[in-house]
Amino acid sequence: MSQENVNDERGRSMTSPVATVHRYDEAWACAEERDRLAILEEIWAADGLYVDPDIPEGVRGPDALAAFIGQSFEEMPGLAITAASELAVLGDRGWYRWHATTNDGQSFSGIDFVEFGPDGRIARVSNFYDE
Repeated sequence: MSQENVNDERGRSMTSPVATVHRYDEAWACAEERDRLAILEEIWAADGLYVDPDIPEGVRGPDALAAFIGQSFEEMPGLAITAASELAVLGDRGWYRWHATTNDGQSFSGIDFVEFGPDGRIARVSNFYDE
């Protein structure tokens, strides 16, 4: 998927939040760690933080997130996550719903709250699971 570019108030080209989150979703679908890391280095802040109820202390940076995604694939074979809503954006923040399935028939869903840094990269994702 190609990224949409928008210009900031100074005319600098920046990637749109929607395109950035699409790339983030692609990282979660990428089985090859090298390719996953390349995506994350493009769209994730160097000190970006991912948190969820299972890891409230979070993982920080593209390398740690790429490894966490790989670990998730190992723990849940066939993990497939798809966006279940469009990204709603308000300033430098957004949210969207997602749905996940695994090879053994597990199904779960949740919501991600995304914060963007000044350069348009993801600075933080707070992931919550539905009950």
